[in-house]
Amino acid sequence: MRIGFDLGGTKMLAGVLDGENNLLGRSKAKTGGGGNDEVISQILEVTRAAIAAAGNPEITAMGIAVPGPIDIGLGMILEPPNLNLRNAPLAKILKQELGFPVVLENDVNAGLWGEYVAGSARGYQHVIGIFPGTGIGGGIILEGRLFRGKMGSAGEIGHITVQSDGRLCGCGNFGCLETVASKTAIARDLAVLAMNGRSPVLAAAGASDIRMVKSGLIAKALKAKDPGVAEVVQRAAMFLGIGMAAMVNTFDPELIVVGGGLVEKLGDSFLKAAETSMRARAMPRLVEGVAVKAASLSDNAAVIGAADLAGRSLAS
Repeated sequence: MRIGFDLGGTKMLAGVLDGENNLLGRSKAKTGGGGNDEVISQILEVTRAAIAAAGNPEITAMGIAVPGPIDIGLGMILEPPNLNLRNAPLAKILKQELGFPVVLENDVNAGLWGEYVAGSARGYQHVIGIFPGTGIGGGIILEGRLFRGKMGSAGEIGHITVQSDGRLCGCGNFGCLETVASKTAIARDLAVLAMNGRSPVLAAAGASDIRMVKSGLIAKALKAKDPGVAEVVQRAAMFLGIGMAAMVNTFDPELIVVGGGLVEKLGDSFLKAAETSMRARAMPRLVEGVAVKAASLSDNAAVIGAADLAGRSLAS
């Protein structure tokens, strides 16, 4: 048995899996913000609860999906922007406390790998993963292997420049894909609609405060046919398609998997709009055979991917 763990800025989730990637027990909690000791203590608590939920089987390995930047070789999480852990030798500490090997992996890579071994990407060997959320995460599988690059940071799809004179991005550049196609970008534009009274649904929800614009509220406003909301969402989908086209032209994939809470809530219409934009902009001969699918494993993707990668790492 292996255990996979998804460590996020707002929640953490652990799951015990058998050799066929079947989930036998899981545990979930909100992520605390008290620094290294508190967060690590919470990771241990959630891990042990998942093992107990699975009937206390013997665990051979643990994979933990964490936001970057990380040092995979040293098993360290460095300075993630949305998580209060700093330069923590996470793999070493968890192994000492739990008694089995622990492997770290970037959270987006782990999520894409989960889709590759147990979800929408099964049967494909060349896959791009794109996950719009607060930013836009990306992952790359080539010839059936994760492509990490020389520093382990390959797949920063959200920081492709799509507007040379565009908005300032958190990375310091202007016009990155995530400034126009992430959930944050959509929420910012919808907050303006709410402030100007152009969306009754958003205004009633207090969405002039960007923090109130959740994926479910965006979907609700679309369903209500609020003026301007569809235009904002369609524009984001168009830009997402531009990013997808760049991936097609660069990597010649068989499949692009698009996932995350935003895609789950907005559904097929958002994904189809992005795909249409991609096919209009990518090189025709390259894009002709490219499939586009929504991710299918939801919260369990990174858990399954991290566990599977840990098992493979220790077997090699």
